[in-house]
Amino acid sequence: MLLFVKLDKDTVFVKASTPGRGMGIDIMMSYDQLMKHKYLKAYYELSLTAIGKPNIDSEYGLQDEDAKYYEDAKEFYIDAMYIIEDILTKEKVAKKGDSYHMEYLRDDATVATDAELAEFNAAYDAKFDETNFDERIATYKALVSQL
Repeated sequence: MLLFVKLDKDTVFVKASTPGRGMGIDIMMSYDQLMKHKYLKAYYELSLTAIGKPNIDSEYGLQDEDAKYYEDAKEFYIDAMYIIEDILTKEKVAKKGDSYHMEYLRDDATVATDAELAEFNAAYDAKFDETNFDERIATYKALVSQL
């Protein structure tokens, strides 16, 4: 899973996780840093393609009693877009709008330093197999265009 939250024109929160590969990793990076990362840039641009496509229930949200646990954070409700593959037929389809992912970002979060960015990139490389990336991203673009 890759999650992108663009906070302003210069700052993007990125969260990456993959089943069976341990905890997710996240980082607050500048937009310029994101655009320099070959894989994240392509996935981010793919996510932008899905914006404006059919959406889920706008009434979905955090319950009032839950909000007290996150008083020092901004809450973001992110509409999910994901690629699903049928394990039997190997057919893939892009889906959007089946669930929300909720993310809480602290008000005092800052853009990553070069050292933190290097650490994130190393963790990303360890978690994600980007073999055949060009083929994968072309397939994903075709699927998302059908949403």
